[in-house]
Amino acid sequence: MTLLLPIHKPLSILLVVLSGALLGAAAQAQPAAVPTTMPTIDGIRLGWDGVYKLGCWTPLEVEISGGSEPIVGQVEVTVPDSDGVPTTVSTLDHRPVGVDPGYTSVARLFVRIGQSKSSIRVRFVSEGQVLCERTFRSGLEEASGVVRGGIAATGQVWLLYGPQLGLGEIAQAASTGGALTATRVARSERAADLPTRWFGYEGVETVLLTTSNPALYRPLTQNSEPIKALLRWVELGGRLVVFCGSEAPELLTSEGPLAPLVPGHFDGEMLPLRKSLPLETYSGAEQSIRGRLNVRVPRLIDVQGEVLAKAGSENAELPLVVRAPRGLGELIFVGLDFDRPPWNSWPGRTSFFRKLLDLPVGDAVDDQQSSSGMLAAQNEDLSSHLRSALDERFSGVQPISFALVALLVVAYIGLIGPGDFFFVKRVLKRMELTWVTFPLIVAAVAGGAYAYAQSKKGDQLRVNQVEIVDVDTQGGLVRGTVWTHFFTPRVEQMNLTLAPQFPGQQLVEDSRCLTSWLGLPGFALGGMQTFATEATDWETGYRFGKSLDAILQLPVQVWSTKTITARWTADLDNLPLEADLQRTSNGLLAGEIRADLGIGLEDCILLYGRWAYGLGDVADQQALTINDTLQPRIIKTLLTSPTAGDETPKRVADDGTVPFDADSFDVARIVKVMMFYEAVHGYRYTNMLNRYQQHTDLSQTLKNGRAVLLARVPADGSQWLQGERPLGGDGDRHWLYYRFVIPVKQGE
Repeated sequence: MTLLLPIHKPLSILLVVLSGALLGAAAQAQPAAVPTTMPTIDGIRLGWDGVYKLGCWTPLEVEISGGSEPIVGQVEVTVPDSDGVPTTVSTLDHRPVGVDPGYTSVARLFVRIGQSKSSIRVRFVSEGQVLCERTFRSGLEEASGVVRGGIAATGQVWLLYGPQLGLGEIAQAASTGGALTATRVARSERAADLPTRWFGYEGVETVLLTTSNPALYRPLTQNSEPIKALLRWVELGGRLVVFCGSEAPELLTSEGPLAPLVPGHFDGEMLPLRKSLPLETYSGAEQSIRGRLNVRVPRLIDVQGEVLAKAGSENAELPLVVRAPRGLGELIFVGLDFDRPPWNSWPGRTSFFRKLLDLPVGDAVDDQQSSSGMLAAQNEDLSSHLRSALDERFSGVQPISFALVALLVVAYIGLIGPGDFFFVKRVLKRMELTWVTFPLIVAAVAGGAYAYAQSKKGDQLRVNQVEIVDVDTQGGLVRGTVWTHFFTPRVEQMNLTLAPQFPGQQLVEDSRCLTSWLGLPGFALGGMQTFATEATDWETGYRFGKSLDAILQLPVQVWSTKTITARWTADLDNLPLEADLQRTSNGLLAGEIRADLGIGLEDCILLYGRWAYGLGDVADQQALTINDTLQPRIIKTLLTSPTAGDETPKRVADDGTVPFDADSFDVARIVKVMMFYEAVHGYRYTNMLNRYQQHTDLSQTLKNGRAVLLARVPADGSQWLQGERPLGGDGDRHWLYYRFVIPVKQGE
């Protein structure tokens, strides 16, 4: 049988086939939709060549690869503080970071890591949305997703920019106390590694520049911000060593990138150096360079500072090594390339570097090694001792001893155990009543414990604060360092900013503050070197302001303490002190000083060289005459005398000094040792180092031929603000010290 279909059925089938063919052709003509891809975080560079210091601000570089679309956002980095609480920073001043498809962008930030084993969480955020995120871990060696852990806060970092100098042996000799006092040499050859803010060098003790490869410095001709930041760091107490010989015509002229870093003026003339004797005499090296030298040295004129080594020439004297004060720090210039022959093979270079870097020699090495070994055993730094002292000085807050707590725990166990059993069985004679007596005992004990703690701890926020304000009377630069230890009786989140104060002065608007937490060096409980990772009850943690000038949403627990710190800088419009001091023929001082702060000064001490003059209390605008009627004393004798602290010492040595007592919490005595640690031979006097807050030591200023007037000021000093309200109350304690750095004219 044959089946006949209606004519419209074949036409319908034909139309369907043709439509499908047309749609397929159209699909082939139009490209398929490409899925949107997000940016990715490729890696990070922390510190310099993986070297950085715990508890200090450190540069961080983040590399981000673009996705399928161009996008602009912010980079946020979260790291733990010394208590394990997460802290978050973003690109400074919230500068946007642009990421384009097919390209890699670099964002530069500053972080402060508080634990040796920590995580580093990096996020790229745009309009409140997290586009990509990656977490890195710290370890012994760098690998994918792993960065090298930081060195101890009591260690040292020397940063070398340029060709190698061969400082490994010198650094190893300076590392006398194991991991806690190790000296590491970090090296960089990228101009991008040099921070554009001075606090990027906070964890660095010395910066050394070698210039035999001038190509490394040419990018700094177009971008002078790294040079400005380096110079500012020096002015605030850093030490910079510049080696520049054969490449001086390019780098040291008025148009050269390193001209601002030289203590003098390069007149463009290169003079020959024929003998190595001046350097041998300076360093005390017994080995000499054989044969005739053929080295050309840049001639500096109008030298500012002390010429430590020089050579004669037919035209003029030729400075080879110059040490000059700059602000509160120092510049050292060496007109030779020690990474090139013949200096890189000179046997006396070790002695030269020891002298140049002011490293201990002879008996001082043995003393420091002994002190460093003691530090490794005690895990103690003077900053830790100061923090403990501030913790013991809260007004109206009485610590509860562990023995009492243990006794109360035993008594509580006795009450809810045998005590409750005896009461319900022998007195009430109804065992089922334990369902009533047991919760009543628990409630009563809890209420009693709370009432007792309330009576001991109080219900007021308390603040103990130490501040050191340094004034460079020659340049008008002011540097303030604040350590604040506060106790809070309640759980809250704080937004904190610092308002710098200076008596009788209106600080200029460009004064800047750098705020942060203060860590505990070493392996002790809560120390930054402990192997515990982040352990905290706070999930979100807190943030730093866009310029690191504020601490936002800082979480604090009930009846707990927190230590925060700040460093502020300003330039004074009017100098608050007039001084005319001159060095006498016997190495003492003569002249006059007059302070105009609008407030009197207490316990004034004038320090110069190895001598100290006790001046007592000085009224405002009172003229102080320094002459031979004043009997100076050795600095250590005066700064460690029975009257140097706030408390009556337990014992006094035969020489009139007070032996350092590690169990004492005399804040004034601790701070004075920190302020002139090397001058009082601190490693021998305290059996502790002063590495974590080393910038507060002005002993090097005394070595550079300047005088320092130290005074305690009867004022509160800089004020922390919680929102718009001052942090603290009437029962707070403040220790405010001023140090005026005064130039001294050299007498005949």
